[in-house]
Amino acid sequence: MTEIEKEISEIKFLLEKIEGIIDSRLIGEEDAFEDEVTEIIDFEKRKKAGELELNEI
Repeated sequence: MTEIEKEISEIKFLLEKIEGIIDSRLIGEEDAFEDEVTEIIDFEKRKKAGELELNEI
């Protein structure tokens, strides 16, 4: 594995940890609407399948 691939893997790991922290802070505050639940399930499926694309903002 090249150095760049290692760094990308480390960044991805850190982003997943940050996402977990954010999710744990936000979930449970209010009940989600049905369309939001559908989108969350779709997001989780795409995330597991590796189909998400990160875009610089």
